[in-house]
Amino acid sequence: MTTTSLSTARPPFYRDSKVIAVVLQILFIAAVILAGWFLYSNMTANLAAINRSSGGALNWNFLGQTAGFAISEGPAFRPEESYWRAYMVGIANTLRVSVAGIILATILGTLTGIARVSNNWLLSRIALFYVEVIRSTPLLVQLLFWYFGVIAALPDIREAAQIGGAGVLSNRGLYVLWPYLTATGTPWLWWLAGGVVLGIGAAWLRRQQQARQGLPASGFLAGIVVFAAVALIGFWVSASSAQMPANTAYELRRGDRGTLFADANADGAYTPGVDTPLAFVPITLLDAAGRAVATERTDGDGAFRFMDLAEPGESITWETPPPIFVSEPVRQGFNYRGGLVLTPEFTALLLGLVIYTGAFIAEIVRAGINAVPRGQWEASRAVGLGASATLRMIVLPQALRVIIPPMTSQYLNLVKNSSLAIAIGFPDLFYVGRIIVNQSGAEVQMILVVMATYLSFSLITSLFMNWYNRRMMIVER
Repeated sequence: MTTTSLSTARPPFYRDSKVIAVVLQILFIAAVILAGWFLYSNMTANLAAINRSSGGALNWNFLGQTAGFAISEGPAFRPEESYWRAYMVGIANTLRVSVAGIILATILGTLTGIARVSNNWLLSRIALFYVEVIRSTPLLVQLLFWYFGVIAALPDIREAAQIGGAGVLSNRGLYVLWPYLTATGTPWLWWLAGGVVLGIGAAWLRRQQQARQGLPASGFLAGIVVFAAVALIGFWVSASSAQMPANTAYELRRGDRGTLFADANADGAYTPGVDTPLAFVPITLLDAAGRAVATERTDGDGAFRFMDLAEPGESITWETPPPIFVSEPVRQGFNYRGGLVLTPEFTALLLGLVIYTGAFIAEIVRAGINAVPRGQWEASRAVGLGASATLRMIVLPQALRVIIPPMTSQYLNLVKNSSLAIAIGFPDLFYVGRIIVNQSGAEVQMILVVMATYLSFSLITSLFMNWYNRRMMIVER
């Protein structure tokens, strides 16, 4: 009888698959590093050859130079500030339209996606028409339509349309009622922060209690109630104990306009960037005899103006405002003052992004709902649940595992698509970056900054959505 034995000898290292895999990975990494170094060296050499006066390539000193241009909207910005400060304003504007767009597009897309699977023939066909038309039209064309075809065609400021007392609509934009923190509103922010912490704690405790009782765990309502209670108590306490700064001063110009501010350097004159303007403070204009001439309230920048005065004023007095003030748009001269102003550029960009992205989200939601087995619907009806309850409690929680990953891509696309704002003149980060490039000549440096900014936005959004996706998957199991 012949027996055979299997050899246990290892093959030579140059034929070992594990060794070969490691070597190939090392070679790949080395190739990537060499290619990156080659591209970087080539870029820096070319930049140095183009601009010898910069002292070498990739000189970032230009960001500290004076901007010399104004920005039409966003955080307060003065032309004498730096390029870097101007770019920060552009980032703030991009975040403002992106966050609002993501929230509104999610709502619109979710409702439209639910309508697409509705048994109501008319509703589903309207949703289908909206999705197909919007998805088949370029976003740039839609932005131009909203800006030139809709907003520019609205009545001028003299014939502005009133929106039920809540706002004013004209070709200069939308003016709406809006709450603002006043000069004494900072203490209330600490109450709100405490309310958030206590609300989260109350929600967690409520979830633990319900879990021990074998009930569906949901502490959302408890958290909201605790937060609202703390916010209301904090508002009452802040309003009753608030005091204006001891170094309050004012600057009166032409007898009818000026600025109320906290005089940080005690020089009696308002210095932007040094002194703090006092927002939404009630003031009274007095004449030389101390008689009241007119009353007004400062705006968000501490500025005030008394319109149509019979005589000029000599001094002002002020009162301590509550922590929050609801500002109302009021016609003054050739424009409206107060409230929240949504410029034509911002409004057109927001409408375009929301309606365009909402169409894609609608299809994602529809696919997610259809991915849930029909047996889930039938089981829900068997236990007596209605259609809306089944959708809210059974179908959508299961559909989220299908919806969230492609939804992340749409959020990233919305943020990147906001760069089309340059077509209608909205000062987002790309628009401001373009101005900086034209003035400074630092094309490559500024392009790298813009790319790094969009990359940061994308990474943060992806990290949050991936965390939420993992959380939903754990809950489902």
